[in-house]
Amino acid sequence: MLSNRREAKALTRQNNNHLVDISTYLSKNKRFKSFVYDRREIRNIADNLGCKTDHVRTELRKLGYSLIKNSHGQMVWKKDQLKHPLTVAGI
Repeated sequence: MLSNRREAKALTRQNNNHLVDISTYLSKNKRFKSFVYDRREIRNIADNLGCKTDHVRTELRKLGYSLIKNSHGQMVWKKDQLKHPLTVAGI
């Protein structure tokens, strides 16, 4: 996991600190496979990419994530299954 963090931080430093695609960042980090916690992890992603938390939330919406409350009452961003028929079919 440490090497993935290094790779992600290296991605952010390429091209004179231009913003890296959030989908690329999420795909490089294994902990973001199923969901992203709203406050803590959104802030972490924004800090690593050098952008604001509102920008991260907007990009997550564009990528098909929706904000839901999990069974423990925490707000999480989870990928919509209906927008991706291949994942629903199990392919």
